[in-house]
Amino acid sequence: MSGYLVNFIVYTAAMVGIIFLAVFVYKKFSYCSTSRSKFLNVEECISLGPRKELFVVRAGQERFLVASDVGRTSLISKLDDNSPVQKNEIVSSSSSSSVLKTNTNCSVDDLPTIVDFPRGQRATAQKKVFKNIINNI
Repeated sequence: MSGYLVNFIVYTAAMVGIIFLAVFVYKKFSYCSTSRSKFLNVEECISLGPRKELFVVRAGQERFLVASDVGRTSLISKLDDNSPVQKNEIVSSSSSSSVLKTNTNCSVDDLPTIVDFPRGQRATAQKKVFKNIINNI
């Protein structure tokens, strides 16, 4: 009887673990997917942290910098046409093989201005709660 109970607990824990792993992998890789719209296109996607992404979205001929968080999606800025773009050149070497050379004319000054958002009071409230818990222990 106890062998049955141990087997049940082990297999149930394994199945729950597999489900959590599948959900984690799905959430990790599902945000930066390609779109099939002719008008809207996500050109770049950078993960800044868990459930926080930064997108470069093209709508027609315009490009936008968009930030996505758990609770909201916000437009940071409209990108200019002269924003830094990565250009690739094929350079022939002395041998018969070709080398792909990446030419980036990017500097920090060329990046669009991003507005600094005020830091929320949530982090300080959490610190106070943790300090109270630790002091009461």
